[in-house]
Amino acid sequence: MPQAHAGRRTLRLACRVEFAGCPAISGNTRDLSPVDVSLQSAALLTPGPRRPRPGDRGVLTLTIRGPGLPNALLKIPCRVAFVNGNILNLQITTAGLDTRQQETFDLLFQR
Repeated sequence: MPQAHAGRRTLRLACRVEFAGCPAISGNTRDLSPVDVSLQSAALLTPGPRRPRPGDRGVLTLTIRGPGLPNALLKIPCRVAFVNGNILNLQITTAGLDTRQQETFDLLFQR
């Protein structure tokens, strides 16, 4: 997995994001840093009751699996930075993760 620049990794992880008043969005991450994540989902192109908007707050669930990684679901508070077609960029806050969850998250940047 190539590194785009310091602190940011190009990673394909299954994920799901939930916002109040919007249907849940499932997709895959495109890249990830300790403070934001970009994800891609066809659901963003499907008309629905409401698309996420910049400033919306929600919860991002990352599905962690792979060689050298523990199987884990990480739930991380997030806020929409922008939406562009089928790309959703989220600011994330890992401060609420417990020690084990934080260690799992940190492993993503050591690979």
